[in-house]
Amino acid sequence: MTEQQQALRKAALAYLSRRDYSCAELSLKLQRKGASAADIAEVLVWCRAQNYLNEERFLYMLVRNRCQQGYGYRVLLQECRQHQLTEQQLQAVLAAEEIDWWQLARQAYNKKFADKAIKDYQDKLKRMAYLQRRGFSSEQIRAVFHQND
Repeated sequence: MTEQQQALRKAALAYLSRRDYSCAELSLKLQRKGASAADIAEVLVWCRAQNYLNEERFLYMLVRNRCQQGYGYRVLLQECRQHQLTEQQLQAVLAAEEIDWWQLARQAYNKKFADKAIKDYQDKLKRMAYLQRRGFSSEQIRAVFHQND
């Protein structure tokens, strides 16, 4: 093993000791250190073999964090695409987590607009757009407003 590979392993462990990363994200961080694609691939294989790098564990962390922050499915899906994770991987994690998206949409709405009455149609559109940006579907958004009417 070369000094370059040892340094990359050490850097990878330093990153992974703080939090979980996806392969794509860790690869990008190592690439910024000037590593070659072959060296990065070797380090990623080693990290997976040692179970330091586990995309399923990363995905569970991502789903839990984003749901606690009040984000919906569409935001999660977009973030998975950025990390080069598939929709099937996301679906498997979501099935295990049993997330109630409608309840999550209500919680996000109540956290932002809890005691403020809707003033007019423009205000209602603004609130709907907020939930849409948070990644909730139009059905979930309608359900939130139907419940609050």
